[in-house]
Amino acid sequence: MATSVRDKVVLITGGARGIGAETARQLVEGGARVALLDRDGPGVKATATALGERAVGFEADVTDTASLADAVAATVQRFGGIDVVVANAGIAGPTASVASVDPAAFEQVLEINLLGVWKTVRAALPQVVARRGYVLVIASVAAMIPTPTVAAYGMSKAGVEAFGRALRLELAPGGTAVGVAYFGVIDTDMARDLLAIPALDQFVAALPGKLGDPTPLPAAGAAIVRGISRRAGTVYAPRWVPALIALRGLAPLMDRLLGRMKTMSRLLAEHR
Repeated sequence: MATSVRDKVVLITGGARGIGAETARQLVEGGARVALLDRDGPGVKATATALGERAVGFEADVTDTASLADAVAATVQRFGGIDVVVANAGIAGPTASVASVDPAAFEQVLEINLLGVWKTVRAALPQVVARRGYVLVIASVAAMIPTPTVAAYGMSKAGVEAFGRALRLELAPGGTAVGVAYFGVIDTDMARDLLAIPALDQFVAALPGKLGDPTPLPAAGAAIVRGISRRAGTVYAPRWVPALIALRGLAPLMDRLLGRMKTMSRLLAEHR
């Protein structure tokens, strides 16, 4: 059953721009109070200032346990507690094959996208559990499909999904709900940078139907707000994502079909 987000305290990482900032905007419009965290201190504080007194911005790096603890403590001091944590911060990482990628760059994606989610949730969890609140971890459809030349991204998002599903079972007896968000290509700076790579852009454009069409940013924010209000187990955008979830058992067939696409061959040839 849907409930109002009014007066809920929501902590969001990756809050300076993109999905995090848009979600915060919609939450504040719904009467929530929002703590935005981002390693871009000036950026996140400017975003929070623009949202008014119901929002606050803190400089925090999701790879730094101490800075997350400080931000959680400051949020509690400002708003009295935390009802919801949205572990949203993430990066795309380099576009390169596993054989050619810089190992440090590959591991940075895992550090931010996967371990950063773990550290964020762990820092906020005592507050959220105390209020029988809601945890939302941001995965991706990349958790369900092959991600050649961005293997670290797909690997991290699959890990986020697994983490969220495990956490859901662990917290359910105490009344805390956990959701996993699966987004397709959302119209953000990160997506635009990836699609600026010609071979990758051509591969995405060649996907059947509208699978590669960017989804407007407000739709992703609305999906998260709706998920928070419903304490949803699954959050998604665009609307075709549930069909992909249902079909994920066909992964071996999907891999073979994608492997035969000419655009896939060009993509791999350019990033060996």
